[in-house]
Amino acid sequence: MTSCRILIADDEFLIRWSLTQALSQEGYDVISVEDGRKAVEAAQSQHFDFIITDLIMPELDGWKVLEITKQSQPSPRVIIITAHGKEETKIMAEERGAWAYVEKPYLIEKIKKILKEVFNGEGGLDLNLNPA
Repeated sequence: MTSCRILIADDEFLIRWSLTQALSQEGYDVISVEDGRKAVEAAQSQHFDFIITDLIMPELDGWKVLEITKQSQPSPRVIIITAHGKEETKIMAEERGAWAYVEKPYLIEKIKKILKEVFNGEGGLDLNLNPA
């Protein structure tokens, strides 16, 4: 597999830890931070292929992380995760350029599937990736 760098931004320790552990075991290079400001700082100083960001966090929210990181070249693919999802939120994520949208509680397998589809060249991801 191509080396893939992933930044996880979530203020919930257990979410960060479980995603970091699961994705690291899959061979991804994973860094995690606990707020939006640290996510933006990391993204501005290092290259990431993906940013997985919660919407509601201290300092900067996930929308701001998405907005700022989409301005970098090349811009990382951003996966929005949230516990406060609504249909409008999913639509906003798509309109603002998020690569995917996953509601909590989500399955780590969903995130793994998204990443595998990208790196196996399957592409064409459906933004409606919420667990059933």
